[in-house]
Amino acid sequence: MNAATYQQKYRVLLAEDDEVNQQIVMAFLSAAPHIELTIVGDGRSALEAALGTKYDLMLFDHNMPHITGDRVIRYLRSGNSSNAATPVIRFTADADRVDIRTQDGLIDAILPKPLKAETFLSTIESILQLG
Repeated sequence: MNAATYQQKYRVLLAEDDEVNQQIVMAFLSAAPHIELTIVGDGRSALEAALGTKYDLMLFDHNMPHITGDRVIRYLRSGNSSNAATPVIRFTADADRVDIRTQDGLIDAILPKPLKAETFLSTIESILQLG
């Protein structure tokens, strides 16, 4: 057996309605074989995925169809979901007008769009405590 056999896989949920941003995140994570990425395109699908599967990290866009990222996060945090305590990174194009703060316990980090690979990857590594 090689070292990769013992390496932990991390399940990451990406809730992002913009296909270009989905592709960007996939490209950023393409060199990270230890991350298993699930992608959904709206808030309703994000909620269904998070209620059905335990993730190690969840990445949420703020503005999504059906249910906003913040509402999904609030719902998961307030209930008995297996992801009630899962770390959350929120993406937003309105980083300077963010109405939800990381210190209220709902999210662990906020990343502005457009995403920058170095910031994105270092934030994920820090939250998942990699390396």
